[in-house]
Amino acid sequence: MKNIKNIVIFTFLALFVASCQDFNTELSVENLENPNDKILTSDPVALDALSTSIIQNWFRATHSTSSPAAALGTMADIYTCSWGNFGMRDLSSEPRVAFNNSSAYSYNNITNTYFNALYSILSDSNTLALAIKNGTKFENPDRVSMVAKLGQALSIGHLALVFDQVWVSDENGVIPGTGGTEGSSTYKEAMTFALTKLDEAIALAKSKNISLSEIYLPGGGGANSSLVAFMNSMGARMLVGNVRNSTQKAAIDWARVLAYTNAGLTSDFEIYMDDVTWYDLVPKTYMVYPGWARVDMRIINMLDPNTINYWTDGLSTVPAATSADARLASDYQYLGSNNFRPERGYYHYSNYRYSRLDDYITIWTMNVTEFSAAENDMYKAEALAHKTVPNLSGAAAVINAGTRVTRGKLVPVAADLTAIKAAIHYERMIEFAYTAPGIGFYEMRKENLLQAGTLLHFPVPGKALESIPTPNYTFGGTDGVAGEDYSTAGWR
Repeated sequence: MKNIKNIVIFTFLALFVASCQDFNTELSVENLENPNDKILTSDPVALDALSTSIIQNWFRATHSTSSPAAALGTMADIYTCSWGNFGMRDLSSEPRVAFNNSSAYSYNNITNTYFNALYSILSDSNTLALAIKNGTKFENPDRVSMVAKLGQALSIGHLALVFDQVWVSDENGVIPGTGGTEGSSTYKEAMTFALTKLDEAIALAKSKNISLSEIYLPGGGGANSSLVAFMNSMGARMLVGNVRNSTQKAAIDWARVLAYTNAGLTSDFEIYMDDVTWYDLVPKTYMVYPGWARVDMRIINMLDPNTINYWTDGLSTVPAATSADARLASDYQYLGSNNFRPERGYYHYSNYRYSRLDDYITIWTMNVTEFSAAENDMYKAEALAHKTVPNLSGAAAVINAGTRVTRGKLVPVAADLTAIKAAIHYERMIEFAYTAPGIGFYEMRKENLLQAGTLLHFPVPGKALESIPTPNYTFGGTDGVAGEDYSTAGWR
């Protein structure tokens, strides 16, 4: 049985106020597991050891139960769960309410720990980059530099995906932005910076033919060709996922998305889980393990339009669904009863769990997919369909060569924009919503499909706001700017 582990809080965020008139924000992050930065920047042995942990720490932070990962899935009606753990029930309650951003909130760790963990990774990455800048002698300085840039990109990019504002820094210091709290960057500015760092990491990995050993990235994904493809695909994921509504979708740089995907994954990017230092808690454990989350009936209705998409009060069970999509039988398990608490809302009920990952929750030590080729394919198809001069036949060809037909056994999609958009959305919900946290949420957010009142991004954690200090704020329900901070539309 899996030993469930929570991410350790490595860091604290210290925001100092010089004065009300002269506000200067700095991120001072101390990694409590490693020597201080002065030692690290002159110690190549310690720095090399530090570099091996950057990708692992990013993975553990984003897949942790002390992160918004589980709640993002229930907020998007991808998973459903009435249990209070990890903010799942509070943030998927109906009608939607504002997120409790108090430092006293029982589940404040889902943003606070995540926020701190990503800033710890950023701090470590900046330390590595500063050592390179200062001329520290490494056995392989290009590899250290590439890992540092990747760590900067992944940490800042994932902060931008989740929060409304980000304090950006690199080896040159803090980069002031125009966010709501002085010195912070908006999520758009932060993502621009993150993608710049990612592009630098990609260019360095390609020009220097850099690969990463199993110490950095177990499971075979560290080979140069796989690593470069993964970074390109990650660029597409972060660029497409960072918009807050369908209006912003029109402003996505689709040519850049297409360039990323053309250089992206053609086979699944896998990481080996050893169940000691590498383990996937969300989504591959708690979202699929019997007794925890289930598949939202909205997803089952997509597979079988004849079944319900929303559980009504008093309904005890529904018959098993049928579908032309072969994945209903291969990836989903029908359950004859519910074990959620009805007083918490029948809308949590579902007769289905996701069974495709049963090998992982049985064996625990195996390769798992972190980024599927199918996900890259859908960004490519979407980019082709949204080019200045759309290539609908090309988009349809990408979709029809992929999992819609190969795994789902569905009829090929026509070269029609409406049909292509529907097919892309369908694959994001059915095929790879359980590979990495947030995929379904970012898609639902982008298409204005999150239920009305659902927050579109999280506020800076209350504990961090207290340390500035600055007034607390939050989003969701009716708090924030409609359509920018919380959803006004929704799939129902």
